[in-house]
Amino acid sequence: AARLRTTLATGHMLRLLLALAPADALLLLAPRRLASRRAGLASMTLEISPPDGFVWGVNLDEGSPPPPSPPPSAALLFDCDGVLVETEELHRVAYNMAFEEFGLQIAGAPVVWSKEYYSFLANTVGGGKPKMRYHFTGLGAPQGARTHQDTAKVWPAPTARGGAVPADEAAGMALVDELQDFKTECYKQLVTKAGPRPGVLALMDSAIAAPGIAVGICSASTRGGFEKVVDAVVGQERLAKLDVVIAGDDVSRKKPHPEIYNVAAQRLRPSRARCVVV
Repeated sequence: AARLRTTLATGHMLRLLLALAPADALLLLAPRRLASRRAGLASMTLEISPPDGFVWGVNLDEGSPPPPSPPPSAALLFDCDGVLVETEELHRVAYNMAFEEFGLQIAGAPVVWSKEYYSFLANTVGGGKPKMRYHFTGLGAPQGARTHQDTAKVWPAPTARGGAVPADEAAGMALVDELQDFKTECYKQLVTKAGPRPGVLALMDSAIAAPGIAVGICSASTRGGFEKVVDAVVGQERLAKLDVVIAGDDVSRKKPHPEIYNVAAQRLRPSRARCVVV
């Protein structure tokens, strides 16, 4: 038997192939899965075994694109932190590591986020930089959000980095940028020990296998830390089957604003009413 790898762009190509093959040849067609499950049947393995042993084949244009797939009728979107993996405590520890590294102090006391306070931040402000901005200025929370007595509302002194308190918000946000970069590196090291929450990958696999359902991940985390999590927990093979993966860097407004989910719905094309978020 000879094996010919070819691309079948349309059903017409397949009918032509069958018409040209010798009448007594044995044709075995086996679909080969592509990187994206939505690409459709665009590549096949063809085995032709004529009885006289002569190797016969037809070369088709491997550059022909597959036919467009219909849009999904529904979408299942997963958050990352607290859904795919329990990472809230890892984020808190990483922030405190960054605060300690920079020697952050307010009125002579070190800046430390407690478990209770970080839980409040995680449920009030989306994204790492917005959390720090909110903590140091009191700005950036959704209208009507509850407040917390531990919110500093004043810029800290980075005593291990010169000690100067930021003079304005521009200088304060420059400090936040540095803190976030260091925190991300700490988080990358911590998250390698994390595992998936029970049942979440089984649910994802069931949705991936279901026809007509698009599946994706939407996380408010920066891509640098987010990719480390999904690579370790979800795995490259499963990630390749997803229809959309969006990180906090990809949108201008962080959770709890729904922009990240609206962007996912626009890319996947089902109506927002047909999108379920876990």
